Amino acid sequence: MTQPLFRPEVTAAAYGSHWEGAIRLAQPLSGWLSAAVALGLALALIAYLTLGSITKKARITGITLPANGSISIAAPNAGLLTRRYVDEGQNVQAGQALFEISNERQGPHGEITVLVAQQLATRQQTLETEQRLRLAQYKDKKEALIQKRNNLNSENDQLEQEITLAQRRHALAQESLHKYQTLQANGFVSAAQTQQKQEELLDIATRLSNLQRSKLQLQSNSLALQAEQTALSNSLATDQAQIQRALASLQQEIAENQSRKASLITASQAGTLATLNIQPGQTVAAGQVLATLLADSSCAEGLPPDQASLAQRDCSHLLNYANSLSKLKHPLEAHLYAPSRTAGFVAPGQTVLIRYQAYPYQKFGLQKGVVSDVSKTPFAPNELPPNLASTILSNAQQNLLGFNSSEALYRIKVKLNKQHIDAYGQAQLLKPGMTLEADVLQDKRKIWEWILEPVLAISQAS
Repeated sequence: MTQPLFRPEVTAAAYGSHWEGAIRLAQPLSGWLSAAVALGLALALIAYLTLGSITKKARITGITLPANGSISIAAPNAGLLTRRYVDEGQNVQAGQALFEISNERQGPHGEITVLVAQQLATRQQTLETEQRLRLAQYKDKKEALIQKRNNLNSENDQLEQEITLAQRRHALAQESLHKYQTLQANGFVSAAQTQQKQEELLDIATRLSNLQRSKLQLQSNSLALQAEQTALSNSLATDQAQIQRALASLQQEIAENQSRKASLITASQAGTLATLNIQPGQTVAAGQVLATLLADSSCAEGLPPDQASLAQRDCSHLLNYANSLSKLKHPLEAHLYAPSRTAGFVAPGQTVLIRYQAYPYQKFGLQKGVVSDVSKTPFAPNELPPNLASTILSNAQQNLLGFNSSEALYRIKVKLNKQHIDAYGQAQLLKPGMTLEADVLQDKRKIWEWILEPVLAISQAS
């Protein structure tokens, strides 16, 4: 027999099924971890698409303004600002003097308003002298009429006495005539004597009639004097009214002449003087804004008496009181100005997230507010508040893509949840005129509704 070249063990090792070693299936831990992570991400994505939601936001720019509005104090005419009676931040009362503007004009003989004032003063003295003369004349005439009436009353009293005596003589004459008639009937006296008594009675009756006629004449004269006295009083009242009217017209001319020399600007209502735009010695144009008044901004309202006097002098002292922020009488509100493409779905009651440019939201967070009012008609650029128009338009151009400066804007009022910003452990009060960006939260949808919105729109249309 032939001997093999290699031993059987070598041949089996060379051509066997496991000559390269035993088969082992490797299952590393990283594979299980990747699968688990992938499964978790898939489940999270499904949950996010099913349960998640997206809120539609309208981004709008705006500015903070007092809730009660602000009043721009403008110069009524051109001139030179000579005096300033108040300081910035000072509380003023209605009717309090704020500024004085000089309108002096020089002529060949001096300042024109001074010359006119001298002429007006002369006219005033003349009218006052005439008024005194008319009153003196009235008093003299009235005393004369009173004297005449007193004389007539005396004559009337004397005439009354004469009439009384005449009536007594008439009664005696009647009795005497009656006696003579009885004696004549008995034949004791003649008819001539009885006739004489009758003539005496007629004479006494005539005198009595004349006295009574004189009395009526005195009464008529007395009534005439009374009517003349009444007419004199009416004439005096008419003259005095005319003179008073002339004096009132003269006073108006004097006031107008003084206003041509200097105009006094007063506060139309109580409030706080927020800004002063001009200093004494500068010239002003007619209609130029001199200051801004925050209407009725009493910072001391609701504060304890010991803090009210301090807060009344300067509103900034409110920062020292932790509870004063909720007691501001007239808080600020945000006015947003949105173009028509943005304002379509904005409605009162919607939540607003605010980012003040003075306080970056990355550090101080978003502030909240609620839409309180939306204007029914838009404001043209020339209808915006004159002192805020440039700020509003420039802010909108910087922050709104595709904004046209000639586009009309809808005004949206937002009630702020807080009147301050918590910055570095202190409460910083918001100030009027701060620019801001706001996101108005509108429609809220599920993510799957947003993804399938085209399909749902087609199905609803069909």
